[in-house]
Amino acid sequence: MKHKFFLFMLLSLTSYFLHAQTIDVEGRIMDAETGEAIAGANIYLKDNPAKGTSSDINGHFVLKNIPVNAVVVISSLGYETQTYKASQMPKVIKMKVKADQLEQVVLTASGSPQKRKEVPVSISQISAAELEEINPVSLEEVLNRAPGVMMVDLGNEQHSMSIRQPISYKSVYLYLEDELPIRTVGLFNHNALIEINHAALKKVEIIRGPYSALYGSDAIGGAINFITKDPSVEPLYKFYGVINNIGFRKIGGLASGTRGSTGLLGSLEYSGRHNGYREHSDYDKISAFFKMTNRLNDKMSVKSVLNFINYKTDMTGGLDSTYFYSQDYTSQYRFTYRKATALRYYSRLHYDWNEHNHLKATVFARYNVMGQNPHYRIKNDRHDPHLAHGQINENSFYSIGFNITDDYQNGPFKATGGISVDRSPSSYWAKYIRVHRTDDRIYDTYEETDSLLTDYDVKICNRAAFASAEYKLTDAFKLLGGFRYDYIAYDLDNHLDASAYSGAPDSKDVFKAFTPRLGMVLKADDHLSFYANYSKGFRPPEVGELYRGVKVPSLDPVYYKNYEAGAWLSFDEKLSVDLAYYYLRAENEIITVRLPDGSRENKNAAQTTHRGFEFGIRYFVSPEWDFSVNGAYSQHYFDDYKPKGKDYSGNEMPGAPPLVFNTQIRYRPSFWNNSYVILEMFHVDPYYMDEANTEKYEGYQIYNLRLGKTFNDKWKVWLNVLNLTDELYATSASLSWGRKQYRPGEKRSFNLGVSYTIH
Repeated sequence: MKHKFFLFMLLSLTSYFLHAQTIDVEGRIMDAETGEAIAGANIYLKDNPAKGTSSDINGHFVLKNIPVNAVVVISSLGYETQTYKASQMPKVIKMKVKADQLEQVVLTASGSPQKRKEVPVSISQISAAELEEINPVSLEEVLNRAPGVMMVDLGNEQHSMSIRQPISYKSVYLYLEDELPIRTVGLFNHNALIEINHAALKKVEIIRGPYSALYGSDAIGGAINFITKDPSVEPLYKFYGVINNIGFRKIGGLASGTRGSTGLLGSLEYSGRHNGYREHSDYDKISAFFKMTNRLNDKMSVKSVLNFINYKTDMTGGLDSTYFYSQDYTSQYRFTYRKATALRYYSRLHYDWNEHNHLKATVFARYNVMGQNPHYRIKNDRHDPHLAHGQINENSFYSIGFNITDDYQNGPFKATGGISVDRSPSSYWAKYIRVHRTDDRIYDTYEETDSLLTDYDVKICNRAAFASAEYKLTDAFKLLGGFRYDYIAYDLDNHLDASAYSGAPDSKDVFKAFTPRLGMVLKADDHLSFYANYSKGFRPPEVGELYRGVKVPSLDPVYYKNYEAGAWLSFDEKLSVDLAYYYLRAENEIITVRLPDGSRENKNAAQTTHRGFEFGIRYFVSPEWDFSVNGAYSQHYFDDYKPKGKDYSGNEMPGAPPLVFNTQIRYRPSFWNNSYVILEMFHVDPYYMDEANTEKYEGYQIYNLRLGKTFNDKWKVWLNVLNLTDELYATSASLSWGRKQYRPGEKRSFNLGVSYTIH
């Protein structure tokens, strides 16, 4: 009996001491799919939620003095919640993305993570999971999923854009990589996204409407932030390849991992097309990416990125009506090309002053060269039918700069302030060429000359200060305001004299801009929020608009005023709806006018109005089925536009389809794990091809089918059938000088891909 009593006392004491014993729990949290660290995850005790912490930007966390038998909860927005007994916590916790995720955390609108429903702007996100399913050949497959976005494919990743603007080549969009502009102010290129490294992408965020108050010039129609991958917590290696029936090939690899406090990621990719269905349409692109992260201590970490792109493509040009509708893809041009080399580097320091105050300091450098023998510069000689005139040109720049931002948050108040400096010396030259034209109207050869049409250097310096603040008056109502002040200086050194084609005298030009924004968010409950905002955007004259002539025109920045209201709502964790209405007015738009002496000059001489309704709807019918539709109904008008003595005021702007929308139906069968079937439809309404509103293009509707399956978490096979019905369509259509031009969309293609992942 005594033995039983002593045994009972021993077990009771053991249980007591085990219960009273505490331990420290330390680990890292990662995305189960990508292997990347998850920042801001919540780690707390189930029975005492006040006892908790959150993961840092490297996914690291420490929870001290926890009862050994306590239940620890790990949660993060968009991921499935997990629980563990404290004594059984793994060192690395892998979290799975919710299959029915409705709301996302966005970064671009403020530079720090925020819930979508708490942001008073129109913003969309293409997540890492979506990118894995899309497996795009070109970026329009990604961006055209967002409401109100129409990226126009001009072939081989060349493109133009339409976001709250008609299809155009204007500098009204800002393209960012990890919050940094990929090009400098004044040197916008509508083909800039050929410089994006597809293999490095983690997710994409699109702000629609002016956002110059945060990012500066060109953020008018929209700002697109391409967010790159971070090193994985555990070692990961991935190899992949894609092939299709119209000449496209892609092959690449990625290696990633973390040892101690240092993470490394590197990728290398080749993509290209040869012997496609269009004549003179080959291209090659090599992309390399390297990222290193270092957690120096509990308060400080550094992230460094090196990104390299080398690209060259044939320039096929558009087709006239006869060639387009007869599907004759013979090229008139046999030597035209575009090539680009881009090298970007940045290092970013994150420092936590304390739990309320955080510093982000970035230094960056860019080197960029874009050269071309453009088809659109070839003009027939008036007298000799076998002679035409063209040019070879090259634009290059390099940049050095820095950006410092400090965030403060305490209770209902949050503020951000910072400064940035970007110094970018640039050069541009153009050389005249003599082009031979055959009897069949084919431009087959050319002869270089020593005749320089343009040759100048411009030193560009952009200095800016910005600040924003938001305050929660109640749990339901938040006010937000911000501004940015930009001081932009151009210093021209022209190497040609006044008699040259571009003989503008040396000049120093300064442009100043103050761009405010105001907003509010009203949160009715966890399922419904409203927002409204006023924002102002601007763009200074482009370097080419100022200096490619015989004199420097007197030009002012173009300003855009935007008024917007919207709502975000969800129902029963199955349906989400994102709505926005905007009214955007542009003043002092720059146009080219013909002077009485026959010469041309750029002037601030146009006003335009843009308004529309944007919508995004997603419905999870069941764990297997979901449906989404995203689009916009827009109107774009000339208020005051009188070029070349003609009055187009009141007309619709060309290249402005009223309705553009896309739809996806996704099926993930439960009987076949890790597989999917996606049917997509993209619709574009008819639109005018010219300012006079005399000709219309009929628009188009195309379908894509995507199939994919992952085996053993290692092998993945996918098949994307683009333009499923083999529709004849033009991605853009225009009328100029009485001549119609069509950019043909891709014929039906079967894109077969395979990847192998080791982790």
